Amino acid sequence: MPILLADADEVTAALPMGDCIEAMRAAFTALHRGEVALPLRSIWAAPGAEGVIATMPAFRGGDEPVYSLKSICVFPGNPAAGLDPHQGNVTLYDGRNGTLLAVLDAISITAIRTAAVSALATDLMAREDATTLAVVGAGGQARAHVEALSLIRPLTEVRVTGRTPERARRLAAELDENHDFAVIAVDDTAEAVGGADIVVTVTNSKTPVISRDWLAPGTHITAAGASTADGRELDSATVADSRFAVDLRESAERECGAYLMARREGLIDESHVVADLAQLVAGEVRGRTAPEEITVFKSVGLAIEDLFAAWAVYDRARTGGSGRWVEWTSH
Repeated sequence: MPILLADADEVTAALPMGDCIEAMRAAFTALHRGEVALPLRSIWAAPGAEGVIATMPAFRGGDEPVYSLKSICVFPGNPAAGLDPHQGNVTLYDGRNGTLLAVLDAISITAIRTAAVSALATDLMAREDATTLAVVGAGGQARAHVEALSLIRPLTEVRVTGRTPERARRLAAELDENHDFAVIAVDDTAEAVGGADIVVTVTNSKTPVISRDWLAPGTHITAAGASTADGRELDSATVADSRFAVDLRESAERECGAYLMARREGLIDESHVVADLAQLVAGEVRGRTAPEEITVFKSVGLAIEDLFAAWAVYDRARTGGSGRWVEWTSH
């Protein structure tokens, strides 16, 4: 039977950001309804290896049941060699008989779906009049997040800052050429964040890149990087002073360093998480209760996001979208 192969360019062509935001809304709606299942991700580091491998399976039922599996390697030293630190693929399997349906590039799916989830959460938690965005981090996720957030708020100014000022300047110049709002590079993170309506962090930092003292009343923060128990982008005061939501409570309990460290320091307890994203999407819990509130969404990343993004690529390819169909013999 034919299977779909899609590389990074083909995935990007088949998965416009606006469509992916809606796919993520569908994913978390399905999660709230109990229509999908997923275990927590498994991460393994081989002795002496430079990187780790993570596996993220998920299942969706319904008329076209499907299993997905994202297998991804994370090699922090890759950027020095001009490579993305994440390398891997997402595979889809028919949920009725297990036959292989598709093999898709995981880097592009991860970048697009992560930014789409951030946009979905930001839409539910940021002030309606938010127009100024600060992005901390200047890699591929920064670019995707600017695109995604510009679809849910009428941005007028975007400030880009990062560990390497020159990289931030290059990204800001590129984005400024391609959008009708101003994009500027700011060397100092506190200056970039100060007064911003929305702050997005997309770093792998082990130590906070955001301090509570920098944040104006009413700021919304989406922390999309540092998704391990020993890393955090937000200081504990920011976590403690915020209305705090996560993508999945179980993941936060194991992998959300900012939340876990604030708990260990005695500043919060487990009740500090007001909602997970499925509850926000369903309208079960309000993302924001007052204009001056500091709100935080911590994204760790879930396998159902990969499943629904990959399925959107597969479904589009069935009706003439990007990708290549190849014959695959199996018994």
